[in-house]
Amino acid sequence: MIYVSGLTIWGGVEEYFGSFISLAAYIQGPIIGMIVVDYLIVRKRMLSLKSAFFIRGHDSYKFTNGFNLVGLGIVIITFALAMLFVYNPMTGAIKSNLFLITTGSGFTAIFGGLLYWLASLSPLKSYMLKDRNDLEIV
Repeated sequence: MIYVSGLTIWGGVEEYFGSFISLAAYIQGPIIGMIVVDYLIVRKRMLSLKSAFFIRGHDSYKFTNGFNLVGLGIVIITFALAMLFVYNPMTGAIKSNLFLITTGSGFTAIFGGLLYWLASLSPLKSYMLKDRNDLEIV
């Protein structure tokens, strides 16, 4: 929101539209990768429905001040690595031939999902899977 608001007020949306789209994809890519890995691999398709629908007393998906710090960290790491080593949308510089295979957003989705899976194998798993005691339906 801040990025788009700044571009809108500045008036450079049309001139820098390609960079804008690439940067948005760099942020959305790891989020998509984490969602797929979280649901299919980490949680094994088991969710707390009571927490998902905000039933009183069930807050498994409320993280630190509204932010999942593991996910936020992965987005930042993936964004930085993609900018440094794969493709820089600000300058249009392709840094790796990997970009030609995955594109920037494909790389960030794959790498973000991989980092999320690796985090789930570490002690961070207890932070990521707070819903394991809240899986009953009734």
